Amino acid sequence: MFGILGFNAAMGKRQKQQLTPRPSNTPREYSKEIPIELVIDVFSILSIEDVARCRCVSKLWSSILRRRDFTQLFLKISSTRPRILLTFLHKDQVCPPILGLICCKSKKPMICNPSTGESKYISLPSAKTKRVKMRPYFGYDPIDQLFKVLCVSSDYVCRVSTLGTKEVMSTWRKVECSISHQPLHSEICMDGILYYLAKCMGSGTPTPYMVVAFDVRLERFKFLPVELNIVGSALINYQGKLAILWQNLGGIYQHIQSFELRVLNDVDEVKWSIIIYELPDYWKNFAVETTYLYILGMTTSGEIVLSTYYVHEPFYIFYYNTVKKYVVRVQIDFGIEPLRALNCSRISTFLNHVENVELMD
Repeated sequence: MFGILGFNAAMGKRQKQQLTPRPSNTPREYSKEIPIELVIDVFSILSIEDVARCRCVSKLWSSILRRRDFTQLFLKISSTRPRILLTFLHKDQVCPPILGLICCKSKKPMICNPSTGESKYISLPSAKTKRVKMRPYFGYDPIDQLFKVLCVSSDYVCRVSTLGTKEVMSTWRKVECSISHQPLHSEICMDGILYYLAKCMGSGTPTPYMVVAFDVRLERFKFLPVELNIVGSALINYQGKLAILWQNLGGIYQHIQSFELRVLNDVDEVKWSIIIYELPDYWKNFAVETTYLYILGMTTSGEIVLSTYYVHEPFYIFYYNTVKKYVVRVQIDFGIEPLRALNCSRISTFLNHVENVELMD
């Protein structure tokens, strides 16, 4: 069970246009039917709320707004105005969104679209048996345009289910994996590769901690050794490359003093470069002493983004500009009491969420 809240980083006011009425003595002008491509272009600039209203106007409009080319165009435009997605969790977790869709890491994984606000969802087979528990990961194959869910069980068996096919309603199918591993907390899907952090089991691995790279299309694993302990770190997209970001803590209150960024420059030879970002001196007075901060990722403009985790007020999001070396703190007020009434104890925050108009039919 979880709740969702999305918002724009910046919102502009919509200007009202005054229409001039046609004079009664002007003859009616007849025109040909408007090309469907032009209609789709007009619909694509609407808000997702207006798209929902337009679906109710007529069967023709509803069919147009369900077309694949309209969905793809709306996604393309939405990617230029990404949002921050807040999910309010009750026991379960949520995978990072992909193309506007999210996967709930529950006993019975569900795929839903938070943008449309509909109650429908795609339910996957149960990810738990009597003896083992499976941890779901959400991935996307951009070539075949298929969403897949990878599950790694507590007995180190890996299974996959593909959305949009009949096998969604069947059991999970096994995929071969050469190294037994225990998944950790962070994950990201980039260019058809699902990455997640893991602790490798057994003595035949070069390092105890690795980054697992799962090719969503080919359904093959690759393991990227990491020399340091990666517990507490986060996988991020750094200028189109995979990177691992650490928080270096220190002082009495264990404030974040700096960040260490390791960028994967060569996938085949697994070569990492290291960048250190020192926080300004005023940071220890600026951050919240009693609240744990976790890494959300990095923006395209080079800002490291962090946020608080547990449900309490005030709720903060921090932006650290790695170029100009300053920190901005944003306070978000969403009303804490309704969440407590629903027993929501944690908040997961995601960057660069895009709106998707596709319905979960």
